[in-house]
Amino acid sequence: MSNHRDTSLDLMRGTAIIMMIVFHFIYDLNTFGFTEIPLFTHWLGIAWRCLIVFLFLSAVGISLVIAHSKGIQYKKFLRRLSYLGMAALIVSFGTFIMFPDGWVYFGILHLIWVSSLIALAFVNQPKTSLLIAILILIGIIFDQPNLGFLSNIFESFLPNGSVDYYPLFPWLSFVFIGIFLGHHPFYQKVFTFRSRLLELMGKHALFIYLSHQIVLFGIVAFVYFLLN
Repeated sequence: MSNHRDTSLDLMRGTAIIMMIVFHFIYDLNTFGFTEIPLFTHWLGIAWRCLIVFLFLSAVGISLVIAHSKGIQYKKFLRRLSYLGMAALIVSFGTFIMFPDGWVYFGILHLIWVSSLIALAFVNQPKTSLLIAILILIGIIFDQPNLGFLSNIFESFLPNGSVDYYPLFPWLSFVFIGIFLGHHPFYQKVFTFRSRLLELMGKHALFIYLSHQIVLFGIVAFVYFLLN
Protein backbone atom coordinates (compact mmCIF):
# COMPACT_ATOMS: atom_id res chain seq x y z
CA MET A 1 0.00 0.00 0.00
CA SER A 2 2.92 2.31 0.72
CA ASN A 3 4.26 2.10 -2.84
CA HIS A 4 0.77 2.63 -4.29
CA ARG A 5 0.24 5.59 -1.99
CA ASP A 6 3.54 7.15 -3.06
CA THR A 7 2.59 6.75 -6.73
CA SER A 8 -0.83 8.29 -6.15
CA LEU A 9 0.76 11.16 -4.28
CA ASP A 10 3.25 11.80 -7.10
CA LEU A 11 0.39 11.78 -9.60
CA MET A 12 -1.49 14.21 -7.39
CA ARG A 13 1.48 16.58 -7.23
CA GLY A 14 2.18 16.15 -10.94
CA THR A 15 -1.40 17.06 -11.81
CA ALA A 16 -1.15 20.16 -9.61
CA ILE A 17 2.14 21.10 -11.29
CA ILE A 18 0.60 20.90 -14.79
CA MET A 19 -2.36 23.04 -13.75
CA MET A 20 -0.05 25.53 -12.05
CA ILE A 21 2.12 25.87 -15.16
CA VAL A 22 -0.95 26.54 -17.33
CA PHE A 23 -2.33 29.01 -14.76
CA HIS A 24 0.93 30.95 -14.59
CA PHE A 25 1.32 30.89 -18.37
CA ILE A 26 -2.08 32.57 -18.71
CA TYR A 27 -1.09 35.00 -15.94
CA ASP A 28 2.05 35.94 -17.89
CA LEU A 29 0.05 36.35 -21.10
CA ASN A 30 -2.31 38.68 -19.22
CA THR A 31 0.63 40.62 -17.78
CA PHE A 32 2.01 41.42 -21.23
CA GLY A 33 -1.41 42.15 -22.72
CA PHE A 34 -1.69 39.11 -25.00
CA THR A 35 -4.87 37.97 -23.26
CA GLU A 36 -7.41 39.32 -20.75
CA ILE A 37 -8.54 36.15 -19.01
CA PRO A 38 -10.06 36.96 -15.57
CA LEU A 39 -8.06 34.58 -13.38
CA PHE A 40 -8.71 36.46 -10.14
CA THR A 41 -12.15 37.97 -10.70
CA HIS A 42 -14.23 35.24 -12.36
CA TRP A 43 -15.41 32.38 -10.16
CA LEU A 44 -13.94 29.76 -12.50
CA GLY A 45 -10.48 31.28 -12.24
CA ILE A 46 -10.79 31.56 -8.46
CA ALA A 47 -12.02 27.95 -8.15
CA TRP A 48 -9.20 26.73 -10.40
CA ARG A 49 -6.59 28.49 -8.25
CA CYS A 50 -8.13 27.04 -5.07
CA LEU A 51 -8.05 23.53 -6.56
CA ILE A 52 -4.35 23.87 -7.43
CA VAL A 53 -3.53 25.10 -3.92
CA PHE A 54 -5.69 22.36 -2.38
CA LEU A 55 -3.79 19.64 -4.24
CA PHE A 56 -0.42 21.05 -3.19
CA LEU A 57 -1.29 21.67 0.46
CA SER A 58 -3.23 18.45 1.02
CA ALA A 59 -0.22 16.63 -0.46
CA VAL A 60 1.84 18.24 2.31
CA GLY A 61 -0.44 16.74 4.95
CA ILE A 62 -0.44 13.33 3.26
CA SER A 63 3.36 13.40 3.05
CA LEU A 64 3.63 14.14 6.76
CA VAL A 65 1.50 11.09 7.55
CA ILE A 66 3.49 8.80 5.25
CA ALA A 67 6.79 10.01 6.68
CA HIS A 68 5.98 10.32 10.38
CA SER A 69 2.87 8.29 11.31
CA LYS A 70 5.03 5.53 12.84
CA GLY A 71 7.15 8.00 14.74
CA ILE A 72 8.42 11.46 13.98
CA GLN A 73 11.66 11.32 12.02
CA TYR A 74 13.13 14.57 13.27
CA LYS A 75 16.30 14.40 11.20
CA LYS A 76 14.34 13.83 8.00
CA PHE A 77 11.80 16.48 8.92
CA LEU A 78 14.42 19.13 9.71
CA ARG A 79 16.28 18.37 6.48
CA ARG A 80 13.10 18.81 4.46
CA LEU A 81 12.29 21.97 6.42
CA SER A 82 15.72 23.41 5.63
CA TYR A 83 15.23 22.76 1.89
CA LEU A 84 11.82 24.44 2.01
CA GLY A 85 13.20 27.36 3.97
CA MET A 86 15.99 27.94 1.48
CA ALA A 87 13.54 27.68 -1.42
CA ALA A 88 11.22 30.21 0.25
CA LEU A 89 14.13 32.61 0.75
CA ILE A 90 15.11 32.23 -2.90
CA VAL A 91 11.57 33.14 -3.94
CA SER A 92 11.55 36.16 -1.61
CA PHE A 93 14.94 37.36 -2.83
CA GLY A 94 14.17 36.77 -6.51
CA THR A 95 10.83 38.56 -6.40
CA PHE A 96 12.35 41.41 -4.37
CA ILE A 97 14.75 42.00 -7.27
CA MET A 98 12.05 41.68 -9.95
CA PHE A 99 9.04 43.17 -8.13
CA PRO A 100 10.27 45.47 -5.33
CA ASP A 101 6.74 46.82 -4.81
CA GLY A 102 5.13 43.38 -4.61
CA TRP A 103 7.77 40.86 -3.60
CA VAL A 104 6.77 37.58 -1.95
CA TYR A 105 7.18 37.68 1.81
CA PHE A 106 4.66 34.92 2.60
CA GLY A 107 3.90 32.85 -0.49
CA ILE A 108 2.98 29.21 -0.90
CA LEU A 109 6.42 27.90 0.17
CA HIS A 110 6.47 30.09 3.28
CA LEU A 111 2.97 28.80 4.06
CA ILE A 112 4.06 25.17 3.63
CA TRP A 113 7.07 25.77 5.90
CA VAL A 114 4.99 27.19 8.75
CA SER A 115 2.10 24.75 8.19
CA SER A 116 4.46 21.77 8.40
CA LEU A 117 5.66 22.90 11.83
CA ILE A 118 2.09 23.28 13.06
CA ALA A 119 0.63 20.15 11.48
CA LEU A 120 3.40 17.77 12.60
CA ALA A 121 1.88 17.65 16.09
CA PHE A 122 -1.40 16.31 14.61
CA VAL A 123 0.07 13.75 12.23
CA ASN A 124 -1.61 10.86 14.07
CA GLN A 125 -4.87 12.66 14.82
CA PRO A 126 -6.89 12.52 11.59
CA LYS A 127 -10.28 13.25 13.17
CA THR A 128 -8.94 16.20 15.14
CA SER A 129 -7.20 17.45 11.99
CA LEU A 130 -10.43 17.28 10.01
CA LEU A 131 -12.28 19.13 12.78
CA ILE A 132 -9.63 21.86 12.82
CA ALA A 133 -9.89 22.17 9.04
CA ILE A 134 -13.66 22.51 9.21
CA LEU A 135 -13.46 25.16 11.94
CA ILE A 136 -10.92 27.16 9.92
CA LEU A 137 -13.09 26.96 6.81
CA ILE A 138 -16.17 28.00 8.78
CA GLY A 139 -14.10 30.91 10.02
CA ILE A 140 -14.00 32.26 6.45
CA ILE A 141 -17.43 33.70 7.22
CA PHE A 142 -15.89 35.78 9.98
CA ASP A 143 -12.83 38.02 10.14
CA GLN A 144 -10.09 35.41 10.48
CA PRO A 145 -6.62 36.50 11.62
CA ASN A 146 -3.92 36.51 8.99
CA LEU A 147 -0.48 37.96 8.58
CA GLY A 148 -1.78 41.44 7.85
CA PHE A 149 -0.47 42.60 11.23
CA LEU A 150 3.06 42.15 9.84
CA SER A 151 2.40 45.12 7.57
CA ASN A 152 1.99 47.30 10.65
CA ILE A 153 5.04 45.91 12.43
CA PHE A 154 7.31 46.06 9.38
CA GLU A 155 5.49 48.84 7.53
CA SER A 156 8.67 50.38 6.13
CA PHE A 157 9.95 47.06 4.79
CA LEU A 158 7.03 44.98 3.55
CA PRO A 159 5.28 45.94 0.31
CA ASN A 160 1.66 47.08 0.22
CA GLY A 161 0.82 44.03 -1.91
CA SER A 162 2.45 40.82 -3.02
CA VAL A 163 2.49 38.89 -6.30
CA ASP A 164 2.04 35.66 -4.32
CA TYR A 165 0.41 35.90 -0.88
CA TYR A 166 -1.14 32.96 0.98
CA PRO A 167 -1.99 33.81 4.60
CA LEU A 168 -2.02 31.03 7.17
CA PHE A 169 -5.81 31.21 7.44
CA PRO A 170 -7.73 29.74 5.71
CA TRP A 171 -5.07 27.87 3.64
CA LEU A 172 -3.74 25.92 6.64
CA SER A 173 -7.03 23.97 6.59
CA PHE A 174 -5.96 22.15 3.41
CA VAL A 175 -2.87 20.73 5.14
CA PHE A 176 -5.06 19.38 7.95
CA ILE A 177 -7.38 17.85 5.37
CA GLY A 178 -4.28 16.21 3.91
CA ILE A 179 -3.52 14.62 7.28
CA PHE A 180 -7.03 13.15 7.30
CA LEU A 181 -6.54 11.88 3.73
CA GLY A 182 -3.22 10.35 4.72
CA HIS A 183 -5.11 8.07 7.13
CA HIS A 184 -8.17 7.66 4.86
CA PRO A 185 -6.60 7.73 1.38
CA PHE A 186 -9.64 8.48 -0.78
CA TYR A 187 -7.31 10.26 -3.19
CA GLN A 188 -5.92 6.88 -4.26
CA LYS A 189 -9.27 6.16 -5.93
CA VAL A 190 -8.93 9.34 -7.98
CA PHE A 191 -5.27 9.08 -8.95
CA THR A 192 -5.29 5.48 -10.14
CA PHE A 193 -4.11 6.12 -13.72
CA ARG A 194 -0.47 5.74 -14.74
CA SER A 195 1.63 8.53 -16.18
CA ARG A 196 5.41 8.41 -15.88
CA LEU A 197 5.62 12.08 -16.84
CA LEU A 198 3.24 13.19 -14.08
CA GLU A 199 4.94 10.90 -11.56
CA LEU A 200 8.33 12.37 -12.48
CA MET A 201 7.00 15.92 -12.20
CA GLY A 202 5.43 15.07 -8.85
CA LYS A 203 8.75 13.75 -7.52
CA HIS A 204 10.51 16.97 -8.55
CA ALA A 205 7.68 19.37 -7.72
CA LEU A 206 9.83 21.79 -5.71
CA PHE A 207 12.42 22.24 -8.48
CA ILE A 208 9.70 22.75 -11.09
CA TYR A 209 7.92 25.23 -8.85
CA LEU A 210 11.09 27.28 -8.43
CA SER A 211 12.08 27.26 -12.10
CA HIS A 212 8.93 27.17 -14.23
CA GLN A 213 7.99 30.85 -13.92
CA ILE A 214 11.50 31.96 -14.86
CA VAL A 215 11.15 30.00 -18.12
CA LEU A 216 7.54 30.99 -18.83
CA PHE A 217 7.97 34.67 -17.99
CA GLY A 218 11.16 34.78 -20.04
CA ILE A 219 9.51 33.25 -23.11
CA VAL A 220 6.46 35.53 -22.98
CA ALA A 221 8.63 38.60 -22.34
CA PHE A 222 10.91 37.67 -25.26
CA VAL A 223 7.96 37.30 -27.64
CA TYR A 224 6.47 40.58 -26.41
CA PHE A 225 9.65 42.58 -27.00
CA LEU A 226 10.15 40.80 -30.30
CA LEU A 227 6.75 41.96 -31.50
CA ASN A 228 7.12 45.46 -30.12
